[in-house]
Amino acid sequence: MQTPSSPPGSAERQRRGGLLASRRLWNDAARWLASLTGSTGLHHDYVRFVVLGRSRTGSNYLRGLLASHPQAVVLGEVLKNPTAIEWGTDRPAAHPQAMDVYRHDPVAFLETYVFGGQPLSVRALGFKLFYYHARTEPWAFIWPYLRNLEDLRVVHIKRRNILRTHLSRAQAERSDHWVNASGEAEDHPPIELDYSACVRDFEQTRAWETEADAYFAGQATLEVLYEDLVAEPQAQAARLQTFLGLPRRTLVPQTHRQARLPLARAIANFADLQRQFRGSPWESFFEDGLAR
Repeated sequence: MQTPSSPPGSAERQRRGGLLASRRLWNDAARWLASLTGSTGLHHDYVRFVVLGRSRTGSNYLRGLLASHPQAVVLGEVLKNPTAIEWGTDRPAAHPQAMDVYRHDPVAFLETYVFGGQPLSVRALGFKLFYYHARTEPWAFIWPYLRNLEDLRVVHIKRRNILRTHLSRAQAERSDHWVNASGEAEDHPPIELDYSACVRDFEQTRAWETEADAYFAGQATLEVLYEDLVAEPQAQAARLQTFLGLPRRTLVPQTHRQARLPLARAIANFADLQRQFRGSPWESFFEDGLAR
């Protein structure tokens, strides 16, 4: 996982006139947040975390589950878009300097607007970070920053069956429907998957997972498997709350499974793919083809 080793000592920082060094920006953002929340005080003594993974592995389900805890804040894919801050919540983005800092110094943005002072009720705060987010400068410098951030906790969401990940993404791209918030069963007609595209996705996903585990080896990490999360949400919720130092609560999912059909019915060329992958490292992905 190649990333820059340290933030740039650029002329841009000098141009900003030592704004960060004097902490004025941090204090200004804290006052702004306090005015929005009506809080009489802010604190920094909370658990900071990231939900690490890739798309279509249940990160929205996990995020919604955690966000139902009254003392947790789980932001969206904050670093996904270089031209906009994707908070993923109703958290206001009206602070006049937030976007400027995000564009010019993403590390300062994280320190100030993401991991800055929070209302006293917040015990844990994190955001979603996918393997391929923030890979160009200046955003790439957030990776070593996070790796070296004291006491950062990493929730690594994975899926045992990457075929279901690949299928889910293909269905979402076709329908342009990425989240099921209603709980109603979605009718996805069978879709044909390309063998070579499946292989590339399987290999890339496993490589990302392995590299990310090695990259954050020095940080406290909790692996969460999507299959376990939907099968036993409260048991997994208990693990998450313990890991993040949150008081135990019954958590409520905010989103629902989109795919409910067995693989053999959801994939038009399932039998052909099953035959092609027989004897490969990915053969097991097709073993639950008739199961929900």
